[in-house]
Amino acid sequence: MNHFGIGQFARDILRKPLYPYQEVAGDAILASVLGGKGLTFSVMFARQMGKNQLSAVLEAYLLACIPQGTIIKAAPTFKPQVITSRMRLLSMLDNQLTRHRVWRSYGYMLGVAPSSAQIKEQSGPSIQFFSSSPEANIVGATASLLLEVDEAQDIPFEKFDRDLRPMASTTNATTVLYGTAWSDQTLLATVRAHNLELEQRDGIKRHFEYDWRTLAALNPNYRRFVEGEMQRLGEDHISIRTQYRLLTISGAGLLFSPMQRHLLQGSHAWEQEPSASGLYIAGMDVGGEQRAVQRVQGEAIPRGEHDSTIITIGKISHNELDLPRLDIVHQYAWSGKKFTEQYAETIAICEQWGITRLVIDKTGLGEGMASLLVAKLGTERVQTFHFTRPSKSKLTYQLLGLLNSSRLKLYKRADAPADIANECWKQLTLARYRMPSKAILDMYVDPLEGHDDFLMSLALCCEALKDWIAPSGTQIITPPSTSYGDGNY
Repeated sequence: MNHFGIGQFARDILRKPLYPYQEVAGDAILASVLGGKGLTFSVMFARQMGKNQLSAVLEAYLLACIPQGTIIKAAPTFKPQVITSRMRLLSMLDNQLTRHRVWRSYGYMLGVAPSSAQIKEQSGPSIQFFSSSPEANIVGATASLLLEVDEAQDIPFEKFDRDLRPMASTTNATTVLYGTAWSDQTLLATVRAHNLELEQRDGIKRHFEYDWRTLAALNPNYRRFVEGEMQRLGEDHISIRTQYRLLTISGAGLLFSPMQRHLLQGSHAWEQEPSASGLYIAGMDVGGEQRAVQRVQGEAIPRGEHDSTIITIGKISHNELDLPRLDIVHQYAWSGKKFTEQYAETIAICEQWGITRLVIDKTGLGEGMASLLVAKLGTERVQTFHFTRPSKSKLTYQLLGLLNSSRLKLYKRADAPADIANECWKQLTLARYRMPSKAILDMYVDPLEGHDDFLMSLALCCEALKDWIAPSGTQIITPPSTSYGDGNY
């Protein structure tokens, strides 16, 4: 059968034209397959730039134009990633070259249904879909045409080396790893570095990388979308850096860069008491009743097993775009204080400051305190937050989003009690992030370096600002009645 270029095939046969950058990568991959070169490619496109479409077009091309052979496609999860890839390919097989064929699914395999005389033989090319999760048992399959690894930044080295890479070893099949940036220690980042080194040696291009600006120059809608996300989150937000700018980040670096700490430093005063026109919210991280070893603002703070109880109070205002911003104006720190005393003082603080919304950590030690405060003040004023891996990740992204958009500021350090300000800034300086899995971000302070109570209280105060409604004229701002922090959002 006559072979098409990948661009012509997508445009004239599939009626799904590719962008020029997709064609460049696709032609190189296709040339390796058809020429039996067995090259390994790395393909990094920014989000929504069509790496999955390119993969499906390549698969459809080989199934339509090659008489025999096997493609293997692996992704971190069978549901939904593998299933989505399979459905996308099936939609492309409804074309003028393959419409007359009967496609049959044999569980994880898709191929041409054999005739009665070919029951025991493969009657045409096929594709096999596998999960590449660490626990998936996929040893034994062979790719004779193409081995594709989707979201390769999420696949462990051991899984690739032990189970996936050998699938192409005996047939010299071409291998493609697709994905976006994440840490600089991922499988994809390692293959990328190796491919760039090989290119310097022999001039053969094996790595194809296009960040958001490539498609933005061709598609105004995409440009407006990404620019809007950058305005909303900031260019240094982790999602923007990794998924759109394709910049890798270290695996356990500091949560706040020097520039971000500079942005966090506000020019407003520490408030000893609320102003008459102020609208105040608060975040509360609950510590234990432990022995104290140092004092903060007249209260003892232990540096032992448990964090302190920290209440962070913020004043709401709105910027020139009518987006809510938060100025932190006061913080309370208690340690070694009995829960009954903490409860009574928290009630008094809420009444003194007119706290509209208090978000309290109900995980572990905070559960009893949270229940008492909800019973006393009601769910409109007190909302609980349960720390889980997903909920803490969203809390971290939210904190960074407010900071990067200049909508979160701390009081002037010189105005605050030195022990409060010093401990708060110490934790913010020591705060780190780690990425236990894709798109999951964890913030913490290394226990060997200190505690994270001020950090968590600040983040919970930001949670109290979540979904705040912008003012209309002189209308009083009221919070939505939605319940927050149940760990299910």
